[in-house]
Amino acid sequence: MTELHEKSSLPRIRILPPWHAVRVFFSSLNGRTAPVKIAASEGQIASIERHSFKTESSRPNLVSFLQKGSPEGRRVIFVHGTPGSARGWADYIINVPAGCLYIALDRPGYGLSEPEHAVVSLKCQAQAVAPLLATIHDRKSILVGHSSGASVVVQTALDYPDHVGGMLLLAGAFNPELEEVNWIQPVGTFKPISKLLPRTINNANQELLGLKRGLLAQADRLRQISIPVGVVHGDTDPLVPIANIDYLQRMLKNASLNKLILKGKDHFIPWHSKPSVDTLLKRLIDQVHLTEI
Repeated sequence: MTELHEKSSLPRIRILPPWHAVRVFFSSLNGRTAPVKIAASEGQIASIERHSFKTESSRPNLVSFLQKGSPEGRRVIFVHGTPGSARGWADYIINVPAGCLYIALDRPGYGLSEPEHAVVSLKCQAQAVAPLLATIHDRKSILVGHSSGASVVVQTALDYPDHVGGMLLLAGAFNPELEEVNWIQPVGTFKPISKLLPRTINNANQELLGLKRGLLAQADRLRQISIPVGVVHGDTDPLVPIANIDYLQRMLKNASLNKLILKGKDHFIPWHSKPSVDTLLKRLIDQVHLTEI
């Protein structure tokens, strides 16, 4: 079956924003990355190693990341959504399973990473993940992405297939036909208004407005993915339609795809459903290990 896409790369306009989008906006204004709280204390977060590196490009930018675990262990890299930061994965990084190295980065445009402005391109976002990929003792890296971070994870797997062994995609956006924006988002791009917005909100707005274009560019390449993939979505998610899972099932013809629908759960899976994520991640690691024997 051939997947048909709209000719326009512009997302459809939604007249009224969902309540969850309003919550995300005001949570970001208050310095939080999601309208939920992480369980880790500030002391626990401070105990996590923070490192950084410069990207290799014509305009080198700093990428900051948190890590904990065995340096010789399998790398599991966590990629946050829009908006977000590495701190959002703190509950995972403070308890790393034996034999793993957990890494969470501040994506370009967020947290302590550069640049100050938005990096809309999924390919450029994937380039920032790439230096963290490593195959240790013949064990490839595993990527975990939430929301638009899942879109970045897919792009990374497409662009660096020799270094990615598996993906866990949480409430991800993949189908360009399902992309919509709220009427107020284009207004936020006008300079008098954008100058007044906090960096996190301004960059998130620009990323979301450009996401459909990036997903369209991915579409014809998805059949190249042939690694184990876990997909999780809440059946009451008002921000990213659950129909994105159906799209992946149609497009990932050569991947081993396992899906989980969380009943009565919304978009913020990493925080309200951590036990389920931990279980699926362990299962994915075991599955990837079997492919490497």
